[in-house]
Amino acid sequence: MNQFKPHNHTLVEFYDSIIDSIDHEKLKELIDLDNADTVLRAVLSIEEMRAIGSFFTGQLLTTKAVTSFRRKISQDSVVLDPTCGTGNLLIESSRALPIKSSLTETLKEWGKVLRGFDMHESFIEATKLRLILEALSRGSVKDCTISQAFTHLPGIKTADAMSITRDELANVTHILMNPPFSSWPAPKENYWNSGKVNAAGIIFDHFLRELPPNCEISAILPDVLRSGTRYEKWRAFTETKINGDICITGRFNKKTNVDVFIIHGTLQNASTSQVIQWSPKNPATSKIDNYFDVCIGPLVAYRDPLDGPLAPYAHSNNTPLWENITTLSEQRNFKGRLITPPFVVVRRTSSPTNKFRASGAIISETSPVAVENHLIVIKPKNGSLAECEALLKTLKCSDTNIFINERIRCRHLTVGVIREIPFTAKKK
Repeated sequence: MNQFKPHNHTLVEFYDSIIDSIDHEKLKELIDLDNADTVLRAVLSIEEMRAIGSFFTGQLLTTKAVTSFRRKISQDSVVLDPTCGTGNLLIESSRALPIKSSLTETLKEWGKVLRGFDMHESFIEATKLRLILEALSRGSVKDCTISQAFTHLPGIKTADAMSITRDELANVTHILMNPPFSSWPAPKENYWNSGKVNAAGIIFDHFLRELPPNCEISAILPDVLRSGTRYEKWRAFTETKINGDICITGRFNKKTNVDVFIIHGTLQNASTSQVIQWSPKNPATSKIDNYFDVCIGPLVAYRDPLDGPLAPYAHSNNTPLWENITTLSEQRNFKGRLITPPFVVVRRTSSPTNKFRASGAIISETSPVAVENHLIVIKPKNGSLAECEALLKTLKCSDTNIFINERIRCRHLTVGVIREIPFTAKKK
């Protein structure tokens, strides 16, 4: 991560320039927790940031993560951020610690409490520099060189989070993390899924296995882990390790189109499952699942050959929203399962920023339809068109938007979420 070194050089130059007085406005800018992400975006493309999974935690999320601890951080704590980036979570943690009159004394005390790892040396350097400047901003007096100051923060070092062992974590009392959200191959043993999975889930899993009992944990994680169907086993495993709570926080920041949540709690002494309320409770007794069969469209356009009978073909671009489509504009050969109308289709791609989370249309063709897999099919069990019309009204109401946004904030709807939407059948 050599692109970040010029920024670190700026921090060093500022430190070296301090003699009798400090430019507090400049100092405030350099340690601003929202500034690190801006600096990174200035030197890396969004594709490069995604590849290394580096999106730095802003002030709002950082504050929520640190203040969620049940046991507050003190001089007797050992606080670890195993994927610390440029140190925002550690800086916020240091604000719970007292300062001494001199920078040396302050850093020695902070060095007993704060630990951080990152694979990029320039990020570790930035973390130490920013902690040093944080101490100065709170009133510690500069009394050492930058090299000497670095030696007082020995627990912050270049390391791979996945290589950290149980012995190295034995005295950790608090762990904070905002792990990368990129895709990694799942480990081959003792795992909850195969193939490519979210890296944040893998890293969080590793520390659940290695941390000591009663360690406090607070992690900022992508919403897909909380709500995605692929991660049901991850959630089940998490419940065997942590007695915790969930805080749904929305988008990571204004420039990062990923929604996140914070999980916080305590590592358990034994593997006895505790129920974690991953989503707000659904009090509805009458749901879509009671009246409709729900599935993903069976046709995969890029994979399924043009074989089999010719059938009306439904996909996202030829199903106008909120309409009753009696004649689809396209046909296609498909030897897979066809869906007999009437039924409702909902577009799987859906963002919390959309006006309607479950954007739908009715298909009432006269013959069975080939439905593409970017659509969710909702077919009335009683075969009634009136039931479809009532459902479309339900999907369009604000209560449905609220329900879905509480249940799932990643960018694809799931069959499970659609089934749970409150729905009352139209009385005959």
